[in-house]
Amino acid sequence: MTVPSPSTRLRYSLYIGFALFFASVTLSFLLPTRRWSSSSIAFLQEAVVDEADIRPNAAIVIMISPRRLTETLMALKNIEDRFNRRLKYPYVLLTDSATNISDELSEKVRCITEGRATIAHLPEEMWAVPDWLDQERIRHSLDSIGFSLAYRSMCRFYSGFFWRHPALISYDWLWRLDTDITFHCDVQYDPIRRMIKSGALYGFVQVSGDAIGVQESLARNVSQFLHSRPELLVPDANLAFSWKNVSKALQGQADNDDWTVSVMYNNFEISHRSVWSSPTYQAFFEYLDQQGGFFYERWGDAPVHSYGVSMVLKKDQAIQFSDLGYQHKDWGYECPSQPQCACVKEGPSAGKRFPVFIRQAKRMNIDFNNRGDR
Repeated sequence: MTVPSPSTRLRYSLYIGFALFFASVTLSFLLPTRRWSSSSIAFLQEAVVDEADIRPNAAIVIMISPRRLTETLMALKNIEDRFNRRLKYPYVLLTDSATNISDELSEKVRCITEGRATIAHLPEEMWAVPDWLDQERIRHSLDSIGFSLAYRSMCRFYSGFFWRHPALISYDWLWRLDTDITFHCDVQYDPIRRMIKSGALYGFVQVSGDAIGVQESLARNVSQFLHSRPELLVPDANLAFSWKNVSKALQGQADNDDWTVSVMYNNFEISHRSVWSSPTYQAFFEYLDQQGGFFYERWGDAPVHSYGVSMVLKKDQAIQFSDLGYQHKDWGYECPSQPQCACVKEGPSAGKRFPVFIRQAKRMNIDFNNRGDR
């Protein structure tokens, strides 16, 4: 068999190239021109974008207790197995100076999270009891109603500082979880993307009544803040979530009897940092902090957040997720009727230990047309 010379092969290649060129030109005149609509172009652009490239700028935030290190690892494993091995959000694990982070713990965290976890200490100025408070009054409160200083510091930190922590300052979305939690369902979508699509800035799972006895002056102080700073209130804010009588609250005359005691529990909480960095919420926290109630009583971060959200957001900017099979401690929860959930509706998973959290939330004027499971 005769092998063509290099010059002959080049000539053949040129012939083929010219033939293909003339064929394409001819077809362009014979066939109708396709007009692409803007929606078609947008669809094609969306189709070729890798989902990982547009992942929201978010972090999962968990506080580590020195007495709950095994519990922390179990929670991380559950979160990874149920959704985050797919979503791949980074973790920021917060710890106070008393928590010993051993090499063994660090290695196990790294293995479970595929190296996506950062362990960060809590700055003293965000955690310590302010020195301008009456220490004797604090000791009396500890003796009378319990709850450790560390617990009260945690409530104050989550109420007014967590989004300002140096390890979190670069994230837009903050997904808070606790260590004593379980997801009973595989989460087959990204809750943060769902919130963005819905135009929501705050996401939660459960609403229930909160205790008054450990925070007897909180409602009164919130009402007085509303009266003192009316210019900070957002138009159409959902104040009816927190108050039975909104006008009385705005006059600074409301008390515990006027509080709905409805709280969006924030052991599961997804929020955009703009909620907390808003002038309204920052002024609200500073006002409360000056009253000393985080230590003189036990003002919880969940009611403080709920009061604040009701001032800052409209009803359709808060979204409830009811299809996650999420459980805190051994509390009741709703088991979704979905095959990817390792639960059935019985006992705690039937929501019987949390019987009012949906009915009460509807009655207190949260708009559940904006549901995270749709």
